[in-house]
Amino acid sequence: MICPDGWAATYGNPDATKVTAISSTDKVSCDEFAYASTYNSGGMPTGMGGMNEVDTGNDCVQTYATRVKQGEWHLYDDVRTAAPTWKEKCGRSAMSGWINSTSMGGAFSGGFSGKYRLLDQDPYWVDFPKFAHCDATKPTVTCTVPKP
Repeated sequence: MICPDGWAATYGNPDATKVTAISSTDKVSCDEFAYASTYNSGGMPTGMGGMNEVDTGNDCVQTYATRVKQGEWHLYDDVRTAAPTWKEKCGRSAMSGWINSTSMGGAFSGGFSGKYRLLDQDPYWVDFPKFAHCDATKPTVTCTVPKP
């Protein structure tokens, strides 16, 4: 399991931003990539068709999300753990629970997959063209994501 219950509260980076101005009960939560309810998830066992199984979420790139100002968020490497090699099969991030639960129009399985009519085991490709502006050739990965 990449994001076991209580991971973010116990182990997530304390600098992750909560958005209590929007949701008064917001807490830091754990988000994983590839999506938890997919066969690409590092937490999906190979025996069940998983394509990227890892032993634990500790095998993922570790990050946290912080709001810099209204409308601007940064994703930072959690320097309390080993630096990424960029060969990791997954990513795990401490972030606002409100942001996590409202992204992609709800849960992957209920919002995104229904909207795009994905059936169980359908192949799909996630493309983030705005991240094409990222430079990962230096120790600090920087991205300039153009606003729409």
